[in-house]
Amino acid sequence: MKHTRGLGANEILQMIFTYLTEVSSLREYNDIIMVLANMGRALTSSDRCTVWVVDKEKQEIWTKVAHGIDAIRLPIDSGIVGSSITTGQKIIIDDVYLDERFNSDIDKKTGYRTKSMMVIPMFDNDDNIIGAFQVINHKGEKGVFDTRDMERLMLASTYAAETLVSARLTNEIEDTQKEVVFTMGAIGESRSKETGNHVKRVAEYSRILGLAYGMDAKEAELLKQASPMHDIGKVAIPDAILKKPGRFNDEERKVMDTHAELGFGMIKNSDRPLLQAAAVVAYEHHEKWNGSGYPRKLKGEEIHIYGRITALADVFDALGSDRIYKKAWDDERIFNLFKEERGEHFDPKLIDLFFENLEDILAVREQFKDEYQEKVVDEEVNTKEIKILGAYGTRAKGFGTSSFLLNKSNVIDAGNILATLDEESIHIETIWLTHSHLDHISDIAYILDNYFSMRTKTLNIMGLPGTIKALKKHFFNNLIWPDFSTITLTKSDIPALSYTEIELDKEYKLNENESLEAFKTDHTVPSCGYIFKREGDSVLITADTYDLDNVIEIIDSRKDINSIVIECSFPSTMPILAKESKHLTPRLLFKSIENIKRDDLRLYINHIKPSFLDKIAKEIHEYKGKFKPIILKDEDFINFSKKPLT
Repeated sequence: MKHTRGLGANEILQMIFTYLTEVSSLREYNDIIMVLANMGRALTSSDRCTVWVVDKEKQEIWTKVAHGIDAIRLPIDSGIVGSSITTGQKIIIDDVYLDERFNSDIDKKTGYRTKSMMVIPMFDNDDNIIGAFQVINHKGEKGVFDTRDMERLMLASTYAAETLVSARLTNEIEDTQKEVVFTMGAIGESRSKETGNHVKRVAEYSRILGLAYGMDAKEAELLKQASPMHDIGKVAIPDAILKKPGRFNDEERKVMDTHAELGFGMIKNSDRPLLQAAAVVAYEHHEKWNGSGYPRKLKGEEIHIYGRITALADVFDALGSDRIYKKAWDDERIFNLFKEERGEHFDPKLIDLFFENLEDILAVREQFKDEYQEKVVDEEVNTKEIKILGAYGTRAKGFGTSSFLLNKSNVIDAGNILATLDEESIHIETIWLTHSHLDHISDIAYILDNYFSMRTKTLNIMGLPGTIKALKKHFFNNLIWPDFSTITLTKSDIPALSYTEIELDKEYKLNENESLEAFKTDHTVPSCGYIFKREGDSVLITADTYDLDNVIEIIDSRKDINSIVIECSFPSTMPILAKESKHLTPRLLFKSIENIKRDDLRLYINHIKPSFLDKIAKEIHEYKGKFKPIILKDEDFINFSKKPLT
């Protein structure tokens, strides 16, 4: 091989451009440093060459790749290289052991013998030192470097500096793109119901599945960086829909489902590979293997692999994560679903790969698990609330009928359980009925029917003897609906449904801190209201009634009752219908409760017929007197703390 000192100027330039051509095809900063080091070694006929880079922020110099030496970081003024970088001087040393700046510890550890050395600082266009070439042990006869070697390395350093600056800028641009993609993805999630770590986990799951599927490391990393944008289209969905805690109605679902196309439209025109991948992910992650997904109903391998992988990663994380509005599914339940949806919702190959790589996936979930920070609020006010699942007197589009969620396993009435709780309704163990009318009992049938295979405990119906008798005779009679009290659950050998008759004016303990007590009300069928007590404070719920004398007597005698919920079904222009159907109007309601002696009660009004809502609301304002009534809506909360609302 011809010695480099014998090469002419054109040959030297040709050698430099050969290496720089190789560099131009590289994207990774560390690979570029390696090629530049090879160039420095070839140009100077040295045994080793190291390219050092300045880290201004940390005031260090570092090299990721050195020939035969592991990556190291040093203080910026360390040793001979540090001296060159801090002073800007070019250094040639024939014997480093005669230079006090040389640290011989590395030679002692490795057994290598450093003799001669040359260091050339590298400058950017603003004359800032960005690094240095360090070559060690010339291979010539004398074993030392001279001015010709310095001239060649200086020429190479000029090109190398420009290359490093360009590579750093490219890396910064790409890092910025990745940060923007991740941030936008997080924004899309934070506007809905997800947590910040959701996009991190989905990204990591996607990378694992991509590698398992056969992608090379570069493509799997691209998918990881793109997947956080899967729900970016949610930024264009109205908050009223996006942040709705319950299930969407048909119109809301149509709007929500547009987020895939909206996200695609936002980024489809970019020529950046990262954003091109993100556009595919946003567009296709709701497609399903069997063709039943959206927005284009693609089927099988018509769906891009990026969409198929992100779909699986997204669903796994969503099901397995706690949210404010739902509890996480347990792993067994998720795994069973995935097995059922293999070849239906999900690519069957990806399901197999998911289980083969489950250990790594679960490790990611643990690493990026959510940590909820509790809100700092008045503890008493926070615990003295119940949620109203259905607030209205008849079912209509967007209006649910009577149901109160007392705690995770107990509700009063069953008018609107399914639409608000959905699968969480499997945790309901006891339904306390006020009476037997359909708008108060309808969802007993549907929560049993929809989630029969998921239930593990009997659903117990508590009610007055006349209410229980009516349900058995007219509802769960194998004519209108199956008699679930004779059917055993699939997961345990116990009946799906049971009945318990209750007594008026008897306190029933729900748990250590909560109890219910039924009282007589005035309706067309046997009926009762309930007093729910939690830790000494109570709320009284009348349900359907006409005469309030009994209610007023209870309120005045029970100082633990801080809030009352009274029905008001018809406008005051319908007094005859109200009397015959045993319901209240605003005029009747406020005329009755003006006799209440207490002035420290919160008054909530429910059971309004939706078609009369505006008219009744105006009349409530007209007749309210000393009260400050609150008209309830589906999914409102009823506060029964002693403390006033703020």
